[in-house]
Amino acid sequence: MRPKSFDPDEALDRAMELFWLRGYDGAGISELLGAMGISRQSLYDTFGSKRELFIRVIERYRATQLSPALALLDGDPPHLDHVRAVVRFFEDLAGDERCRGCLVANALVEMGPHDAEIAGLLGETLALLEQGLQRTLEKAQAAGELPPSKSPTTLSRALINAILGLAVSGKLPIRREVLSDVHEGTLAILD
Repeated sequence: MRPKSFDPDEALDRAMELFWLRGYDGAGISELLGAMGISRQSLYDTFGSKRELFIRVIERYRATQLSPALALLDGDPPHLDHVRAVVRFFEDLAGDERCRGCLVANALVEMGPHDAEIAGLLGETLALLEQGLQRTLEKAQAAGELPPSKSPTTLSRALINAILGLAVSGKLPIRREVLSDVHEGTLAILD
């Protein structure tokens, strides 16, 4: 077997960009091959079908895009600052001039209702973020930063909902001041 003449991670990153901009249905095989710089045979040999490639792209997105957001939740007090940083991270993603939104939110809207396996993978991805937010909110509560009357579980779920809303809004050319208002309104639930 001949060694690969391309870097699979690089090819995945290029596929991710195309899926992120165009969606699953909007990214044709020929367009993917061109973006990835590989042949049809290399696509099938390395990644399998278009659907399998998309699953690999979601996993890559988790590793390259979600991991940095989760890393923002770690650190010393004040813990609420870490939660605010995650909301800011997704505000910045929504404000991207390419109007990509969030790959997970985009895929959830496009494929979630029709593909149980992909919906499950996307749900797991969102659960990772929700669990990270909840743990950080629990730390904030234990440190006295969050009133005992606030439920970290409820707040983390509300924040996920708001982040998804930001992510979907990111598909539109939305003004920065609107995003800032959404950011501030979202963080008001922590007060």
